[in-house]
Amino acid sequence: MNSASENLEHHLGILRERLLHPTDYEKAFHYFLEGFGGDQKFIALGEVEEAPNLVAVLAHIASQGFGRPVRLERTRLSAMPKFRFHHGSAAVDGRALVCFYFEEVNTGLMIVLPGVKGEADIARFRLPPGMGVTTGNN
Repeated sequence: MNSASENLEHHLGILRERLLHPTDYEKAFHYFLEGFGGDQKFIALGEVEEAPNLVAVLAHIASQGFGRPVRLERTRLSAMPKFRFHHGSAAVDGRALVCFYFEEVNTGLMIVLPGVKGEADIARFRLPPGMGVTTGNN
């Protein structure tokens, strides 16, 4: 059973460390899936948000991966302001998109399942300088 919510600060710290690994950041996705995915308590802690800047960056990255413009649909993002952490999902071109982002280190991960080139396409990203998750700066 996924139970990251039982020690959220600890598990978010591990997730952030894995995300920031210079080359093997895919482990962050697996950790997120195994520790946070399906953890209803974790999901309930998030505050639903629109995050238009984050959505725009995700759509841009997805479009690069597909090699053509694509739109995100059924986007559902949540914020955890105490931890400056955002996570969520969307649909893109009939596939699932999962993402999470740490404001503190301006780094996030986007996963498309199934991927264009394999089981999953994983992209680590940063928001452009001066751009916050929402409109305006955070």
